[in-house]
Amino acid sequence: MPEIIAETARLILRTEAPGDVDRWMEVMNTPAVTHHLGGVQERHQVEAKFARNAAGIAKDGYGFWYLQTKVDGLMIGHCGMSPIDVVAAGPVLNTGIQIGWSIAESHWRRGYAIEAAIAVIELAFDRFGKEEVFAQTSDANRASWAMMEKLGMERAAEFDYVDPNYPPEENPTIIYRLKRNDWPA
Repeated sequence: MPEIIAETARLILRTEAPGDVDRWMEVMNTPAVTHHLGGVQERHQVEAKFARNAAGIAKDGYGFWYLQTKVDGLMIGHCGMSPIDVVAAGPVLNTGIQIGWSIAESHWRRGYAIEAAIAVIELAFDRFGKEEVFAQTSDANRASWAMMEKLGMERAAEFDYVDPNYPPEENPTIIYRLKRNDWPA
């Protein structure tokens, strides 16, 4: 049974439910959605990602929660936070928490990502007591970094790095940061 973590006006943020991997394969594991995220994956890779996420939630209490619309109950993506764990990111980032999101293409440009990200930031600061959160993307992913700016995050270019797990067109990884004191509670 999935656990409801938070609710927004239109979304439920919850843990994994039966059928989520199948739904993910259908609407999230597409060329459009995965364009800046390493590309379409085999089912076993998606299942492993789901397992790592569940293990992180069990260990830390947080991870990437699945987004379900209230109007029709469909899982349309995920949004959450996780420890940054990329050797190339350096010591400051590797002790930090990143937030992130991904939405099914059929639900783009409806404000779901920002609605979910606001809920996750509030959880990070209020429930989990984080003092700051980071977000990372490639310079090529303009939609992602534009949303980071809408969230009030500030560019932290001193933390940019080259991620060897991504191709040259997705590098460098650019960093944004939001401190608790800068978040309008």
